[in-house]
Amino acid sequence: MIRLCMQAFILSSMLLAVSAAPGCTIDLGLIVDVTQSIKKENIVTVKAGLAKLVQQFGVSEDGTHVSLETFDNKSTIHNYFKDTDHHNEEAVLNLIEHSIDKLSKPTRLDLALKKADEEMFTKATGDRAGVESVMVLFTDGRSHPSQTETDAYRISVENMRQRGVRVFVFGIGPDSRKEKHQEVLRLIAGDAVFFDQDYSNIDEAINNLTDLMCPCQNSTGMDLALLVERTRSLGKRNFLLLKGFVLKLVQALSIGPDQTHAGIILFSRRLRILNTFRNTNYHSNEALYNRIDSIRTELGRGASIDRALKAANTLLFTRKGGDRPDFPNTLILFTDGRTNKASRPYANTIRSLKAKNVKIIVVGIGDYQKFQGQLEEIAGDLVFNVQGFSKISTLLNSIMSEKCKNERPGWG
Repeated sequence: MIRLCMQAFILSSMLLAVSAAPGCTIDLGLIVDVTQSIKKENIVTVKAGLAKLVQQFGVSEDGTHVSLETFDNKSTIHNYFKDTDHHNEEAVLNLIEHSIDKLSKPTRLDLALKKADEEMFTKATGDRAGVESVMVLFTDGRSHPSQTETDAYRISVENMRQRGVRVFVFGIGPDSRKEKHQEVLRLIAGDAVFFDQDYSNIDEAINNLTDLMCPCQNSTGMDLALLVERTRSLGKRNFLLLKGFVLKLVQALSIGPDQTHAGIILFSRRLRILNTFRNTNYHSNEALYNRIDSIRTELGRGASIDRALKAANTLLFTRKGGDRPDFPNTLILFTDGRTNKASRPYANTIRSLKAKNVKIIVVGIGDYQKFQGQLEEIAGDLVFNVQGFSKISTLLNSIMSEKCKNERPGWG
């Protein structure tokens, strides 16, 4: 546990290029349970919590945009991200005040998530490329889940994650702490579930949620290499989840000419260099997001991890590749650990990268026992493992939960 916490701290320190409230610009989707189990006497408190959350961000034409959805036995989206009438805080607060009043039943959480997936977080309704997309579900967890509806939760949430939407749940009221309801909430958001059991600590819970969404008040840049496996051993579904995670990561960073530059390498047996640090076409969050989003699921055979690392060393972390001497260097390798049998030893390449002060992080997805030792050879203690691709989003949540520092850490 101590080692894992230290890993998360070090990794978060390397990813300091995250914006902060009020400079934290996001597309914030609020999904609010308005069923009778919430109880009428708690409506004022729920509204206050929603208002407090909105007030943490700079709602404006060029800043944060908010979309509100309420649900009981049906689901209603009251405004979309693109609606310019709600590109100011006062209008959003008025919308919250007048849209949450009468309580009904039953709770159709499946319909709420389906509508968020199909209508809220879409380009057509104003979800912006390169801007962090965040969904916050407010509910006590009560629902009427048949197996079909539970599967529907999973499908809707997975669809959003594949597009880079970060998902949080705010569990309100005593029912949210019941085991059967927690099971539903964690199915939706994993570890990113916050609770206010008796409606008395909603301010504190909102503060904790905000810290996780936008933890940094200052941003620093880096040269960041992302090495992403694209092999048949992953499968199409898992690759889309992995791509969604990379999209979230890019949205959480401050990409810019004088901030973070990112270079991306896709690898199987063959390599594809999507862009280098030098490529000015991708020195913005929007452009880099669109570049990654356009990656097709053309999966190759075998993973040549050795060649991917060598390409990062010779094509990215060089003056020709745009490596800047006054910015920290970081490399993140995403893999299921199954390298090609013909792969050459990593030692020389790793030694060369470390000589350039490149901090290497490995995200291993799958059965850790199958590739234990191999990934440590590459990254030492900075190996993060998740058991499956459906769990990979929890890694970003753990990174973002760490407190950021105003100064760059030591990179020697």
